[in-house]
Amino acid sequence: MLEKQSLPSAPILIESIRSIGYSFETAIADLIDNSISANATKIEILVIPNDEPYIIIFDNGNGLDKRELEEAMRLGSKNPNDIRKENDLGRFGLGLKSASLSQCRDLTVVSKKNGILSAFSWNLDYVIEHNTWSILEYTNEEIMKLENIELFENVTNGTYVLLKKFDKIQASTLEINKTITEKMNSTIDHLSLVFHRYIEDGLSIYVNNRKIEARDPFLLKNKATQARRTQEIKIGESIITVKPYILPHYNKLTEEDLKKVGGKEDLRKNQGFYIYRNKRLIIWGTWFRLSRQDELTKLARIMVEIPNSLDDVWGIDIKKSTANIPDIIKKNLYSCIEEAIFTSKEVYKYRGRKENNSEKLNYVWDRIKTRDGYEYKINRNLPQIQLLCQNFDKKLLVEFERLLKNIENSFPTNTVYLDVADGKINNNVEITKEEIEELILAFEDSIDKCKELGLDIMEYYEQIIKTEPYCNDESLKELMEEKIKEYE
Repeated sequence: MLEKQSLPSAPILIESIRSIGYSFETAIADLIDNSISANATKIEILVIPNDEPYIIIFDNGNGLDKRELEEAMRLGSKNPNDIRKENDLGRFGLGLKSASLSQCRDLTVVSKKNGILSAFSWNLDYVIEHNTWSILEYTNEEIMKLENIELFENVTNGTYVLLKKFDKIQASTLEINKTITEKMNSTIDHLSLVFHRYIEDGLSIYVNNRKIEARDPFLLKNKATQARRTQEIKIGESIITVKPYILPHYNKLTEEDLKKVGGKEDLRKNQGFYIYRNKRLIIWGTWFRLSRQDELTKLARIMVEIPNSLDDVWGIDIKKSTANIPDIIKKNLYSCIEEAIFTSKEVYKYRGRKENNSEKLNYVWDRIKTRDGYEYKINRNLPQIQLLCQNFDKKLLVEFERLLKNIENSFPTNTVYLDVADGKINNNVEITKEEIEELILAFEDSIDKCKELGLDIMEYYEQIIKTEPYCNDESLKELMEEKIKEYE
């Protein structure tokens, strides 16, 4: 059997690599990965509009010498099966090249290490013209003529990525500078989420001197966010950490909180798993078909931290924008999902009501379990209702019972469900001064009626003070306590 070399056509293969599927946002994020892996603490992105707009990504990381940079420019410069450092966000040795060339035709990388600059370039037009896998090396004189090369003046080590000739964007728009600016604005939101844990730990990312703020999707600084128990799942020698969080109800979210979680309208689609690989967010807003998205579960978010040693198991792709839960751990995740979903629903269910009613409070509505689910009935044991019934004859009692049943049967369940899900019901409305005065007058009338009927006033008082709305307001209870003393 004969052996023959079958080398791929450089122009055809490199154009194919450009079609891997990067969006503008994921491409820029992939380039940021390289800076983080190089231990950068500051990353500057410059978007320069002109007749031929260009983008520069500059970092103060470790930098590369000439030999290291030349190797980094090679397609497939890393073996994806190699053991890597824990903070290494790369995998295939393709990210720098594939991400950059997915957006532009001219990629130049300049790096400085120990004060010495080196530079190489992939120019697709040159590759096509010469039909060869050739990168171009810059001389020192050529390096110094590059755009914004003065960025290196105040650093000993660092790297600069220059993107030019945005042919795909140019073909899709009549105003390329406007389109690139719009894409970069959405990229800022993307980076603020994908790298939020790095930003919170001190990484600075700037776009045209505008600092990107972290967008924490779990609102950990909000005291109303509920953290559930952490689980650790072991695969071989690697450990996956899983921790569910339940976001606060709308009424406890500030405008800044809503911005971080994607806005009130996007809460539903952003529920589910958030998969992190070495603190870098890979994929989010999905239940991976282990559950379904629902209005009452949209506050549930589960943080999953995986090490880069499990890339194959999770199916992490070149773009680092997709992943799949391995079958081996699906069973372990069901308990996390159930706990998160249950707690999310509890936030909506009778907000403010204690499930463990140790105080034996009298609520207006009773939640009754039936064979088919639950139904809601007006609490017939409310002291106000009992007092009314003392005044009714048999005929009025029948009519009153019919009225209560009619109210129960006419309860607008579907409308209330939609309003609660959309955050249109405000459950935190405080009782006004005028309403307190009316409730006190009603209380006094009830006490007078008890005296008239010969009922135990203190027994009535002890019941009504544990009844809605009296039990929900301390100032109202204090006034009632003062009033009852007048009858002792």
